[in-house]
Amino acid sequence: MSVKKYIFIVQVTRQLSIDILNRFVDEGAEIELVTGIVESNYAPLHPQIKVTTFNKYDNTSTFKRMFTWLVFTVLSFFYVLFNNRNKELIIITTPPFIIFLGSFFYRLRKQKYHLIIWDLYPDVLVNFGVLKKTSWVLKRWVKLNEKCFGAAENIFTLGEHLSDAILKYSGKIPVIIPNWVNTDFVKPVDKSTNSFAIKHGLTNKLVVMYSGNLGLTHDIESIIETADYLRGNEEIHFVIIGEGAKKTKIEQLVKDKKLNNVLMLTYQDKEVLPYSLSCADIGVVTLSQGAEMISVPSKTYYTLAAGSVILALASNQSELGLLIEKHNCGKVFEVPQKELVGEFIQELLKNKEKLISYKENARKASYNFTPENAKSYYDYIYDKSI
Repeated sequence: MSVKKYIFIVQVTRQLSIDILNRFVDEGAEIELVTGIVESNYAPLHPQIKVTTFNKYDNTSTFKRMFTWLVFTVLSFFYVLFNNRNKELIIITTPPFIIFLGSFFYRLRKQKYHLIIWDLYPDVLVNFGVLKKTSWVLKRWVKLNEKCFGAAENIFTLGEHLSDAILKYSGKIPVIIPNWVNTDFVKPVDKSTNSFAIKHGLTNKLVVMYSGNLGLTHDIESIIETADYLRGNEEIHFVIIGEGAKKTKIEQLVKDKKLNNVLMLTYQDKEVLPYSLSCADIGVVTLSQGAEMISVPSKTYYTLAAGSVILALASNQSELGLLIEKHNCGKVFEVPQKELVGEFIQELLKNKEKLISYKENARKASYNFTPENAKSYYDYIYDKSI
């Protein structure tokens, strides 16, 4: 049997993409990766994968975000144009309009393509008020999605809500493959031996942690308000790890309120990540209003693997909310009032049995979201029965 060849296109190649790519190579496929940056955690990119690197994604401003998206899309277009038409395309929605390369080359030369929809556009932009429902751009984007989704060999997505949203554009039923985390890389570590907890004096604290992007649409302010509400309880400490457009604002809030119970850190090295994440008794996952039904934060799975209670600022009916309800591993706050969130945190401080139960349930739930999920992409694209 001849070797199957693929061109995999995504501007930011993180561990999920790496797991998918490595699985293809392990099964004997030939892969070319077109990307802006490769960022691994527990497993590096397979050395047999040919990597072509274009510009990085820059999210420090709206202009830079759009500009870097556009440049990467144009460069990727020419890469595919001058490449072999017999190589199938596998495209992830970063940047959002990169998927249209698939339908363009299908119409031009019947080149097969597969779509991985982890963020659904233009729905995200409409829900955040960036695009009006009456705008010409939206109407044109909808038409392009209909053509693009309809001609794809496979469409992959994360959950039922996203699948339903995609079906509005096409009669093709998406394949649902939840994201994952390596449960050997991220796992519970007792604070008494946890180097991160020891370094930052957190071994005897109930730690409430947000670790991830401090973007404009993430509700970090509610975390700070809760920290302010609980400032008198020295047994509880808040840790915020990450970078993003909101970081300066959050740092100023912490300074203005003189919050000694908040520790702010930059992104941790991958060697530190298993210890920083497992230091959290309670992991905060935010899902911005407007993204409830079309997004599942990847930090959810890391929080589960670390055996942390999930404190979700989201809709009960979101994919995240349904996951927490199913596995009984935390609580969802649709309206994150500091008093209600604070009472929940204090309840877990007092009720050790409940805290342990939530944490154990989170760890058990993580076994449903392991790197074995990456194999499903290979199986479907190869048209195998799984």
